[in-house]
Amino acid sequence: MSEEIRSNFHLFWDNFPFPVMLVHRDRTIVEVNSAAKAMEYPVGTRCCDMGEKKFHAGCRANMALREQAGVREVAYYEHLGQVIDGYWIPLSGVADLYVHFGIDITEHAADRLFPEKCGDTRSGCSSCSCE
Repeated sequence: MSEEIRSNFHLFWDNFPFPVMLVHRDRTIVEVNSAAKAMEYPVGTRCCDMGEKKFHAGCRANMALREQAGVREVAYYEHLGQVIDGYWIPLSGVADLYVHFGIDITEHAADRLFPEKCGDTRSGCSSCSCE
């Protein structure tokens, strides 16, 4: 991978407030932004080896790489107690790399997107209208 790609990743993502990873097709984390670095994301290891395997069941990397188009999925992650707005975005013109990140939107979306979780203190839902 070129130094230019690494440099541009940091140029665009280091000030993003949520963890972002640049990932190879084989799931090896190539680079991380400042937020991910602060959370000790392990560069050089496979992202799918982080945590339990079941946490990666919703991974959309293969779809994004196959279609060479960004993929978005909003889901409630029980183990995090959060609603995550997740993205897998292939790099234009680079077949084997993609950017992956998720934004915690729990306080904004839990009661609307996942009403069955509304009122669940573990969900972190602080904007529920049902309380």
